[in-house]
Amino acid sequence: MNKLLLFLFLAGFAFLVDSCSSVPGTKAPIESSVPQTSANQPPTSSMNMPSSSLSNIQNQNELESELEKQAKEVMQRIYFKVNSATITKIDEWGINQNSPEVLNKIAEFLIQHPQVNIVIEGNCDERGTDAYNLALGQQRADAAKNYLVLKGVASNRIETISNGKSKPIDPQNNEYAWAKNRNDEFVVSIVK
Repeated sequence: MNKLLLFLFLAGFAFLVDSCSSVPGTKAPIESSVPQTSANQPPTSSMNMPSSSLSNIQNQNELESELEKQAKEVMQRIYFKVNSATITKIDEWGINQNSPEVLNKIAEFLIQHPQVNIVIEGNCDERGTDAYNLALGQQRADAAKNYLVLKGVASNRIETISNGKSKPIDPQNNEYAWAKNRNDEFVVSIVK
């Protein structure tokens, strides 16, 4: 799609130069960098783009892919205690995590990569009303955002939403599943 837009831009530019450079009543020949096609030839496609342009596009895609891979490694979920939105160390029901350490790594990554933005999704276990869990999920997402902002990440790079209890990662109905479902998930987007 980007290659087609580049072709259309170059064709439009050549037309503009042609129409601006001629004196009324005369036709000044100009050279165009846009390849000419005849009725028997198919229009120029991205396959005919200079190899340096294709190489730049491929390199950009590879860089973005590598950055997304790195971000996914750093953006681990953080977990919460029952009815809490406090960022703290957790060691219960099979969850053993120092949430502040995880958030410190996320903050470092975001500061080093200003083209990366995130959405923090607050999640809850299945117990409680929908309204209560939506509010608690939002508090959890906001707590993580506030922590990252205090560490130096620009607040406009972070969105928060609450899923309440609608996106459990473990559908079982026990303390271990509920502990996993009380979390913040970090969703990455790369600004181009």
